[in-house]
Amino acid sequence: MLTDLLVKMGISPPQQDWQKPVIGVSACLTGQKVRYDGDHKHNGIVMHQLTPLLRFRETCPEVSIGLPIPRPPIQVVQLGDAQRVQAVHDPSRDYTESLEHVAEQLGEPLCGFVLKARSPSCGHLTTPLHDEHGNDIGTGSGAFARKLHDLYPRIALANESDLEKPTFLQQFVIQVFCYQQWHHNDHQGSWLQERLEKSELLDEPLRTNVQHYLSRLSKAMH
Repeated sequence: MLTDLLVKMGISPPQQDWQKPVIGVSACLTGQKVRYDGDHKHNGIVMHQLTPLLRFRETCPEVSIGLPIPRPPIQVVQLGDAQRVQAVHDPSRDYTESLEHVAEQLGEPLCGFVLKARSPSCGHLTTPLHDEHGNDIGTGSGAFARKLHDLYPRIALANESDLEKPTFLQQFVIQVFCYQQWHHNDHQGSWLQERLEKSELLDEPLRTNVQHYLSRLSKAMH
């Protein structure tokens, strides 16, 4: 149980809605029909395992910049040292800065974000990367997800496909709660030390993953 892991970390599971950390969620994952094909990608893990613990701020960056539903497909293109998001059938239509601006407008206090894998806007390290001729040359991140990581490197990010792995799901939830409590704590150093001690109760590889995350928070204090 996810709540059992929180208790092991010395974190009280939320009893009221206002106590739940706020995370961003790609709107298609909650069942909103906002995808380029007019459909959704309702995700059972997000809706049934995360909703009891977390509050959602839903967003679709592509809709936020005014693209219609449905809409022509877009893709991430490597041009020199830059990665651009362009319309597949009309490369002159470039949406990179507009998608990045959506991330800039989100602001905190988001404690994490669940993103749509492989999306040219939202995918985190899973999005197909193309050359200027449309050939697949690897994977990267969507413009919104990349900017989100640049702006808020300490919040937990996950693709919905990542959450299918039980350890990753557990890691994500613990990180979200740790970030919430660390961010709003007047005694961050002692709080982190207590969490490090509590993390020794976790099984591997979760223990190492959580301790690595706590170390990242510690470095943010210096």
